[in-house]
Amino acid sequence: MEAKDGAGNHREGDGRSTREEGGQYKSLPSVHKYIFFLLTKLGVLLQVKCATGNLPSPFVTNHNTVVMLIVDLFAYTAALATVKILQASNSTNVYELTNNISLLCGTLASILLVRLLVPAFGWFTLACWAVYFVIIVTKSYRTRRRLCSAAVCYVRGKIEELMMRLKGAEEPQNQNGMP
Repeated sequence: MEAKDGAGNHREGDGRSTREEGGQYKSLPSVHKYIFFLLTKLGVLLQVKCATGNLPSPFVTNHNTVVMLIVDLFAYTAALATVKILQASNSTNVYELTNNISLLCGTLASILLVRLLVPAFGWFTLACWAVYFVIIVTKSYRTRRRLCSAAVCYVRGKIEELMMRLKGAEEPQNQNGMP
């Protein structure tokens, strides 16, 4: 199978292409590997920064950023686990949306670590990430709308089915003269 590498060159592969015809990502294990690598390196640099100087702990100086980082890492882990589960299913819309969420959470975690290391550059990258987030949200509007409509129809059908069962269960009791 022929695929393109990051520079747009064709290469022979084993069928694990990272891009589809339209330029959208099909499966992104390599991107998550880069995010894990970046998180590891930035975490080590944060340990070195805090261990070598007379600097107080980031929990003291940047408590809100550290709490946001911890929450974001949990969200990234949960979204990535959901992506792995959904990868085997046929629900491509949910898979794509969850994959985008996991990538956004992973990049936000690395940006929060950069913010702890170099605050000025961290604020700049956070502003760039926020712009990218808005772009992703606006581009995925149709997918989110389609998923919400499908979810509402599914829930409505289940409620109607439940109501029919409840009405069906009440009627035989009333016919027998029992309350």
